[in-house]
Amino acid sequence: MKDSVAANIRDQVLASSDRFWGLSDFKLAPHAATTALSRLEKTGELDRVRRGVYWRGRKTRFGTVGAPAVETVRRMLSDSEALGASGWYATNLLKLSTQVAPVPVVAVTARPPSGLSNVHVVDRSGRRGRRDAKLNETEVTFLEALEAWDTNVELSNKEAFDRFVELLDGRELRAERLVEASTTESSRVRERLRAVLAGAGWSELANRVEGARSPSSKERARAVLPAGAYK
Repeated sequence: MKDSVAANIRDQVLASSDRFWGLSDFKLAPHAATTALSRLEKTGELDRVRRGVYWRGRKTRFGTVGAPAVETVRRMLSDSEALGASGWYATNLLKLSTQVAPVPVVAVTARPPSGLSNVHVVDRSGRRGRRDAKLNETEVTFLEALEAWDTNVELSNKEAFDRFVELLDGRELRAERLVEASTTESSRVRERLRAVLAGAGWSELANRVEGARSPSSKERARAVLPAGAYK
């Protein structure tokens, strides 16, 4: 009986690709499912994400495709939290750099979950505006890239500015939601968001974003902006 249960789980897992597996996927006693999934991990058919959660990636000639970092973290948070890529991971996804983060970094509006492997989580619980505005993954990644403009962007200031404007004109970014969320962002993000909104022709929205309060903060935030980007 035990062998047939294990064989059934194995058949289901091996027939899948690019998906998570957990105890709740099987109508079995937790111990039986845990044992079967653990065996599949040991044989290299599954990657352990955290206790009780595994990833079945596609097999390619270059190896197995790993679990998507943001989705891995999302499974451990409530649906109300906003999260997205951060640092080099964010700027690479948005084509602002060619650098590949050695470990994916994900920013979350909650206390970072523990027990994750191969993902670093950044605490953005103070930026509750992202959660209140119900930002999507791309919008959070966009704000994180604005934050990292002076450290994790390889393009020239003009090229980066044009790329941010291009992204803002895309379907995945909602300018009004970004403005709503900006109330709890850092001064550098607010200043840069104001500039990019103005560059995209949304001066009214740009004026709704509060600028940096001190001259020194404003100067640091604008150091990456091309001349004339914001008046």
